[in-house]
Amino acid sequence: MRSENAEMTLRDYAGVVDRRKWIVLAAVMLTTLTAVGLTALQTPIYSASAEVLVQPRGQDGLFENQVVNLNDRAIQTEIQVIEGQAVQKRVERELGLSEAPPDAKASAVGDTDVISINVRDANAANAAMYADAYAAAYIEVRREQAVKELLDASTEVQGAIDGLQAELDALAENDPARAGLVAQIANFNTTLDQLRVDAALRTGGAAIIKSAEIPDTPIEPTPTRTAVLAGVVGLLIGLGAAFLVDYLDDKIRSEHDLELLADRPVLAVVPIDPPPDNRPIAVSRPSDEAVEAYRGLRTNVQFLGLDQPINVIQLTSSMAGEGKTTTSANLAVVLAQAGHRVALVDADLRRPRVHEVFGIPQSPGFTDLLLGIEPRESVTHFDVDGGSRLSVYPSGVVPSNPSELLSGRRTKRLLSEMGKHYDFVIVDSAPILPVSDSVALAGAVDGVIVVAQAGRATDDNVVDTLERLDRVSAPILGLVLNQAAKSSIGSYTYGGYNATPRPPSDNTFETERPSADELAEVEAAIVGAGPPSVRNADVSVADVVPADVSGADLSTADLSTADAVMIDSVPPASGLSWLDDGADVVRQPGDRPSTDGDGAVDWP
Repeated sequence: MRSENAEMTLRDYAGVVDRRKWIVLAAVMLTTLTAVGLTALQTPIYSASAEVLVQPRGQDGLFENQVVNLNDRAIQTEIQVIEGQAVQKRVERELGLSEAPPDAKASAVGDTDVISINVRDANAANAAMYADAYAAAYIEVRREQAVKELLDASTEVQGAIDGLQAELDALAENDPARAGLVAQIANFNTTLDQLRVDAALRTGGAAIIKSAEIPDTPIEPTPTRTAVLAGVVGLLIGLGAAFLVDYLDDKIRSEHDLELLADRPVLAVVPIDPPPDNRPIAVSRPSDEAVEAYRGLRTNVQFLGLDQPINVIQLTSSMAGEGKTTTSANLAVVLAQAGHRVALVDADLRRPRVHEVFGIPQSPGFTDLLLGIEPRESVTHFDVDGGSRLSVYPSGVVPSNPSELLSGRRTKRLLSEMGKHYDFVIVDSAPILPVSDSVALAGAVDGVIVVAQAGRATDDNVVDTLERLDRVSAPILGLVLNQAAKSSIGSYTYGGYNATPRPPSDNTFETERPSADELAEVEAAIVGAGPPSVRNADVSVADVVPADVSGADLSTADLSTADAVMIDSVPPASGLSWLDDGADVVRQPGDRPSTDGDGAVDWP
């Protein structure tokens, strides 16, 4: 769940859809497949229509001369007759059905006096038959109604004639009133004759102008239309579910999320880029995107130390498994690669892992230093690219009281001494929330970096972590977002410039040793083609130790006892293509710290 005060932009909405795209796709697929499956189970339905031309009632008589047009009300009346029970019973009787036929649906055709009669049925032929039957039945019902009206009128006229005839019979032959009665009877007889003729000629005032045709394709189901509609509905459902899940999800997934949550700078965003082996990726694959992120973290740390020196840096996280040890190891490596004297200290006395990353024994180490062991007995040196060494102090024996040990004055004094000797001391510590070790250790360092794993660290965890550190006034430098999706970082390329790393060596940190012939070439190059200060120098090469001799005055130096020489600059004419970018640096075995004569610690 993101901050409620932050207004979402179109990019934010697109980001939600991208993060939750599987929910959207699942909803679309589920609704579409369900709809298509239900469609496949449906019985096909066919539709047939017949059209009937309707005249105004009473306009089909022989003696009817007045022309009257049907209005909308009259058309709707006829539609109700067609859909009524009388016509349906007539169809059932005419077709000899044992049950009622399907219902008919009638509708006016535009602004005309034509009515379309539509019937649906699972059988195409039956649909057409029922449509024609409804049209014929409607005409018959309408005719019967018209004839019945005329016959009723004839009965009334006949009754009037009979009454007049009775009056006429009661009058004398010479009565003057007889003439009037005779004229009335004659008129009524004329009307009666017209009614009888009309009743015989009535057609119902309607005619079939289009018979129903047997349909070729069903109107239901429509798989394509159903699938499209289901897909649209599924898309809407999926989008709603995606935004709901994203609103309820309190996991940090991007740099933007971390910036909104914490009022601290995000020093680096490390993408998901698993190393090929157990070594830090800065060693095994130095050209990967993750290593560039660690280099960016290195740069930010160096800039933070411009105003006030920052030598001892603690790395921690909210919970275990968020990548603090990986970040610590890689940060130490890239700092060493930049030429700094770096010490990596494993102060996670709950689940130490630095010794596993570097393939060294867990003990002796940091806790042994606190107990008074000499540094040279607890440190392991590794040479990294650039000629610098990385000093690694594993955790040592895990004590029963880590929090008390780390909060003591011995720890603060030890880290202070290390900070004076090394350019940077990287301290890997335990997570904040499960234990109090890191909070206790925060007072002995110059800066704290909090590592949060994307998709795992929650808003509450990060906020709680920062609050605990703030309560002890810990010098928080910033945060690192680890294992971030590459889509949330962005992609940038610099055309024409590609990093081409040297192949990694078989050893953990050692590069491949030059062959005897190659070393002979180096010696010849120094003697015959090097600068005047090194030309003709007596150089013998055995076990190589980093020593920059480019520009040094070696005219009087005796290098016969040197373990090795590293050449930073080789004349182009030398032909030593394997040394064009600088000589390989090989780890010097047996290099251990020692003490001065007065017993003070001589840090390696």
